[in-house]
Amino acid sequence: MRALSPISLVAFCWGATCLIAGLALSLPDTFDLLPILMHREALTGDAFAVLGMAWLGLAALVFVTGDFACQWSLPPARPFQAGFALTRAAHLTFWANLTLLGITCLWVLLTARQVGGMAQMARIAMLDTLTARDLLLDNKLFTGMRLFYAALPATGCLAAGILTAGRRHLHRRARHLCIAVLVMNALALAILPIVMSQRLLLLQFLLSSYLVSCLIRGRVFGLPWIGFGAVLFLSVWIMRESLTNPLLHRSGVDIGLQKLAFYFVNDLWNSFAPLQTETPLTLGAQSLRGLMFLTFTDGMFDRLLATRLLALEDIRGGGEFSLFTAPYVDFGPFGAALFLFLAGFAFRLLFHKGRQSLIWSAIYAQTGAALLFSSHGLYVTHQNFLFSLALMALLMRFARPRSAPRPANLPVELLHAKAELSLFTPTPFEPGPIREVEHA
Repeated sequence: MRALSPISLVAFCWGATCLIAGLALSLPDTFDLLPILMHREALTGDAFAVLGMAWLGLAALVFVTGDFACQWSLPPARPFQAGFALTRAAHLTFWANLTLLGITCLWVLLTARQVGGMAQMARIAMLDTLTARDLLLDNKLFTGMRLFYAALPATGCLAAGILTAGRRHLHRRARHLCIAVLVMNALALAILPIVMSQRLLLLQFLLSSYLVSCLIRGRVFGLPWIGFGAVLFLSVWIMRESLTNPLLHRSGVDIGLQKLAFYFVNDLWNSFAPLQTETPLTLGAQSLRGLMFLTFTDGMFDRLLATRLLALEDIRGGGEFSLFTAPYVDFGPFGAALFLFLAGFAFRLLFHKGRQSLIWSAIYAQTGAALLFSSHGLYVTHQNFLFSLALMALLMRFARPRSAPRPANLPVELLHAKAELSLFTPTPFEPGPIREVEHA
């Protein structure tokens, strides 16, 4: 299970980022589109300096220290127990997922109606995905509606966890409902990102569904599923990039792979660049953005920190700051060190609990998936992530097993007598005399 620990996931993510970005920068003939893409975002090679590398190394060390501190304070992990009525959990997950999908489909259908139907909407998406995206964003059904679409990876993760936890005794109908959730979410998250450019939701769905299954089984298994997920994600990625870069006269595969390499370079640049320029601290606007959004205080902080946020535009390419850099931009080196120490501690605690019950397995699977692209951004504090955790906790709250009530007015001595007799009686105990005492 060490391969699924927070340290292993973060090390894999950053190792892959540094390796792919380094290869792309060192092979200009192979990645000949990279300079063009870097010029679009005003990225230069000067940012990759020793100071940035030193900070990333120090940040990783603090993160690992927090992880080890948690390990030393934790008791041994208990054996896994689902802790929930799995059939009820399957039904709740299915209907919640159907609600999320229904709202998303209604959103798309109402938008398509304004442009002449789904066929016309599909043609717009094929010709100009940015226009189709703007149409959808301009026709949101209500404030915060995109959180419902963003929660599909969470319900998919729960469905995968229920299937794995109940693989020997789950009711056939409940099993079919969980499979239906996985299929519907895979289709929705493979189609909508072509227009909405939220491919991280598909990646979050695929990674978390796999991680929750491994956690519940207690081992890494089903490696061919990793290949299937990689093919699905790369297919969606290449299709999206080939549609959004029509002026690049290359094959879709070439454009997609070079754009993927550029994203790794861009992510690494965003992690190095803040160390080269002194900017005012943004006091949580990067690391705690999700909490601000969910508490309706993001607009207030945007106004208060407008000047500081504007100063960041020169030290950020596309996307967001990474797990190791966002706290530095917000709180400086000492505040970032404290933030990363607590993050390492918290992620190890989630991993420990994730091996013991279904809900914690799903929560850590969502967290672990976010750690696998932590060089791209601090997704663990994003509003999509926090809303997904709240939804999973709410569903599992209603899936708790109902404990049988204790008989009213029954003497404690008779209860003990019943328990002792049951040890020697091969058939179920029939408390005939006890009922007389109850009426006495």
